[in-house]
Amino acid sequence: GLVGRGEARQAKTLAEIKTSKSVTVCADPNNLPFSSRDPGTPGYDVEVMRLLAAELGAEAEFKWVSTVSARRALANLTEGECDLFPGLPVSPGFAEEYPRLGFSRAYYTMHHVIVARAEAGIGGVVDLRGGPTAVEALSPADLFLLGKGYPRRTYRTQEAAFAAVRSGETRAALLWAPKAGWFVQRAGLTDLTMIRVAGPDLAVDFGIAFLRKDQALAAAIDQAIAKLRANGAVAATLGRYGVPLVDGRESATRTMIREPDPIEGRLLFEANCEQCHGIDGRGGGAVPRLQAYPLGAEERFVRTVLEGRNSRGMPPWGGLLTDLQARSIFAYVHALVPVIEMAANA
Repeated sequence: GLVGRGEARQAKTLAEIKTSKSVTVCADPNNLPFSSRDPGTPGYDVEVMRLLAAELGAEAEFKWVSTVSARRALANLTEGECDLFPGLPVSPGFAEEYPRLGFSRAYYTMHHVIVARAEAGIGGVVDLRGGPTAVEALSPADLFLLGKGYPRRTYRTQEAAFAAVRSGETRAALLWAPKAGWFVQRAGLTDLTMIRVAGPDLAVDFGIAFLRKDQALAAAIDQAIAKLRANGAVAATLGRYGVPLVDGRESATRTMIREPDPIEGRLLFEANCEQCHGIDGRGGGAVPRLQAYPLGAEERFVRTVLEGRNSRGMPPWGGLLTDLQARSIFAYVHALVPVIEMAANA
């Protein structure tokens, strides 16, 4: 990967990428099946970016950054340390959170699958009512099952939830399809089945971020993605990492949701609220517990977020968050109730 050279740089324009024949891509060094600095198993985001760079007449170079904190990771893009950042959600809330960034069309849609043993007799979501389903804590799958009132058992990671099915601790797990496919392929398992779950609540479009100022670059990226999807290159790359495909292809772009969305609320909470209110919204000291707002107090919650509470030292967020974004945060906060109990040894 690249290293800093002690002086500020600017993200390259399309013309500069073509002239230098180089484009710098930020990616996580340890996040398979998405990305890895291991040249033998680079991950499908890395492979797709190499194909896209070639379409731009350039070669991809990689700056390896941790994606544990989205805000810190994306600072590399806004500060010009890289030119492109793949694998980011194409959603209204995320785009509004980072107004300096532009986002490409989706190059794939990440779905969920149920992972279960064939003898468990599970054919779809409705069958998850019969027993606890393994999920990553506070993930979209966790929030989805919570909303349905289905029993679930939470784990710290997707891999730990997968291990619960493999060991027989739970009948099934609801996981991101890329992670599930990668786990099954890596372990060489033949006794597990993956059932795709349809529906917008468990599907997220992923695209490529860049600095919004270069519209020529935006158009070129979209054109390259369209070509790579049409010729099957994206689908073939996903398939090499065990990602379950839809009818042999990656799925089409889903319609952006314009109603309160707890999944989007989680991204907004982590970026704006977690530092003061804590990872679980409980606060502490002079910082209030956000769950103290009952479900019927959404309007009061939104007003407090947008107008602030000077007496408590909380600034107004009205210039940074929209009404809809505040409602999405409210939906997420109440998805944290009741308090999640982590499974032992998760």
